[in-house]
Amino acid sequence: MKLTEDTPAVAVRKAGNWLQRLPTGPLAELRRMTVALPAPQFWRLAARHPETIGRKDREAEWVAIIRMLAILMEKGAPEDRRPVHDDRRRLGEVLCDGGDPSWPSKKSGGLRPVFSERRLAQLMAARGTQRAVHLERAVRAIASTRSPDAGVNVVDIAFTILRPQDTRSLAETYYRRLDRAEQAAHEFEEGKT
Repeated sequence: MKLTEDTPAVAVRKAGNWLQRLPTGPLAELRRMTVALPAPQFWRLAARHPETIGRKDREAEWVAIIRMLAILMEKGAPEDRRPVHDDRRRLGEVLCDGGDPSWPSKKSGGLRPVFSERRLAQLMAARGTQRAVHLERAVRAIASTRSPDAGVNVVDIAFTILRPQDTRSLAETYYRRLDRAEQAAHEFEEGKT
């Protein structure tokens, strides 16, 4: 008898929590793993989530998803890492602000999104293995700029890979974040005059 349903959303959240507690060596292996040679810790996750992460027909997608979660995870001792998942910080929003809730700021270079509109369009248009390649580049950009206190909705990462035809929420959250920043900048400029 199953106690909980093994949906992609449940599995990716649990995977993120589990990766947060992994020692640095196994976490580094997950960052470097390939579809041809998944890391041992990937197989542990696959065994724990046989209906999602462990699905043979979706193995390449889940290897990519778990590798991206490992890339986003803070380096250092597990007890010092903060959670990477935050339901409130949608992927499109984080692509726009680079994982910096205070964006835009003077040090961020103004209103230019961290992940450009052109790169967002390429990500949304990509299918198959190219989708994972484009998303991993985006995740690496986020990992280099993300404030450790600010997470990202890891379910959005999973669904960007598992449901490539569904690009609406990615675009909506990106442009909503950009529009809010532009509106705030406009109101600030009007208040100065």
